Amino acid sequence: MSDSDSSEDEDLSRFKDVVDVTFTKLIDESRGLVSEHKDEPKPKSERYLEEASHYNDVKVPAEMQKRIGAKMSAVINKNVEFIDVQQNGIKKHKIKGGVKLFKDSEGFLSCAEVKDTYTEIHNKESKKMLKKRKIEDELDESEKISGVAVSGEYVLSKEETKLWKSRRKEKLFKYKSKG
Repeated sequence: MSDSDSSEDEDLSRFKDVVDVTFTKLIDESRGLVSEHKDEPKPKSERYLEEASHYNDVKVPAEMQKRIGAKMSAVINKNVEFIDVQQNGIKKHKIKGGVKLFKDSEGFLSCAEVKDTYTEIHNKESKKMLKKRKIEDELDESEKISGVAVSGEYVLSKEETKLWKSRRKEKLFKYKSKG
């Protein structure tokens, strides 16, 4: 077991790197060498988690989540108005004859376009709501302006500048620019 065995082992190790594992197992079994594989427990796959962790990173208590959810709902309800449109006045008339799409179809094909009454009603309701909002916004704008406006007498009274500090008694430097 000198030079020939070591070169044979080197050749075998290079061969094992290239060849399929099952083939090398067969060779080892034929030579009488049984390789012992240690069955180490493999780490679990993190592909499918029972609980999604991306939204719960902050670890906020359930009570706080409910409070924040209630406030968010209030803000959404304040800013967004939901419209319930009822489909009344639509009468579906039966076609007595015509062409069926399939042999088993119950209804016939029609060349008339279906009128979209849902969108029309929704648009009317939303226009009414927009008009109401504009009127409310105009009132709000006038209130905002009156809240910000200051009278001339107030400015002349120098009420806001009373607490200002007087100028420094030190000499004021004036710099001249060259050029």
